Amino acid sequence: MNGTWISSSPHDLRPLPERIDALLPQTQCRQCGHPGCMPYAQAIVEGEGIGKCPPGGQATVRALARLLGVAEVPVESGIAEPPVRVAHIREAECIGCTKCIQACPVDAIVGAAKLMHTVISAECTGCDLCLEPCPVDCIDMLETAPEQARDRQHKADHARQRFLRRQARLRLGEQRERQERQASSEQRAHHARLAPARERLPEQRRDEHADALKKLRIAANMAQVALSKALKQLASRPNPQLQAQVEQLRGASEKAQAELAQATQHPAATAPVARPAGVEALRRAKIHLVSCRSALKKARQEGTDETRLQALGEALAEAERQLHAAEEASGKPPPDLQRTYKRPVTAASQALKTELAFARSDLSRLQRDPQSAPARLAAAQARLRLAEQRLERLEGPAGPS
Repeated sequence: MNGTWISSSPHDLRPLPERIDALLPQTQCRQCGHPGCMPYAQAIVEGEGIGKCPPGGQATVRALARLLGVAEVPVESGIAEPPVRVAHIREAECIGCTKCIQACPVDAIVGAAKLMHTVISAECTGCDLCLEPCPVDCIDMLETAPEQARDRQHKADHARQRFLRRQARLRLGEQRERQERQASSEQRAHHARLAPARERLPEQRRDEHADALKKLRIAANMAQVALSKALKQLASRPNPQLQAQVEQLRGASEKAQAELAQATQHPAATAPVARPAGVEALRRAKIHLVSCRSALKKARQEGTDETRLQALGEALAEAERQLHAAEEASGKPPPDLQRTYKRPVTAASQALKTELAFARSDLSRLQRDPQSAPARLAAAQARLRLAEQRLERLEGPAGPS
């Protein structure tokens, strides 16, 4: 049995190229002139000679002749029983170029760039393809003990599976690279198509927008000046008429500022985005409340007389009332306010919390160590329980007292 490959069953219904490929040694060595064992099998079906597989030797020729029903011919290499060889890397001389890894058809070489490589001897098919690309010639082909026919068939089947998996992985990688290149190309083309559109704005339209923006700036500045004057008058002589005038001027100023901001951020747009009436009123009420608080605070700091302070306080109270009314009218859900209790931290509680943290840390470390003594674990658990009990007695149940 030493020199005979196991031939295909006469009842094998696989296509003929696959049955021929099953008899080849699966070294993928390319010595037959084809890029692999399956291409050579297809060539045999098309009429090519059956004696062109040096690794298979005469045994492969005999098995192919039996399968195809043709006369057996001598193997062209002249070596009837070729030796079994595997690659060996002299690791001290390896420079980590990865070229042998890329050449191996069955992924039998492992390593990384600029790091030492090594051969998985059990997976090596002895194809010699790693010898030529090695730039420092640090790979040797070593002979191994001859194999029985059944072992050689099992190794060939295993090598075929590794080769097919590698080919699938490489195809998947190439497909991903193509998709990434295509996506990048489409993105560049998209940007190239949009570039002229961005620069297509006529000079006349740009000038018109600049003029409109200038008018909006002037209107916003004038509205702000008028509002500032009215606020000063209201601070010195508070009365309902001035208050109503301030509200009107504030609305006009906010509208002018919004139109200016909209035109500045979006040159193509000329009108601001309209907000819901209730939300806009709520926003104005919040701004008004902040303004009233600021005016009252400033008056107190300046030592203003009680009459003016009282008027500013009434204005603040009215602003708060308007804010509550605006909140109800806006339809927005009220904020979910929850009062929380935070226990004050004392020196004793801080010390107990520190002790508790150390106890937990020590116990966790001992639990992770498989060699920890049971007595030390028990002591650490007791220390943790004691720290928890002392802290609970000190602080008591959570919540306000």
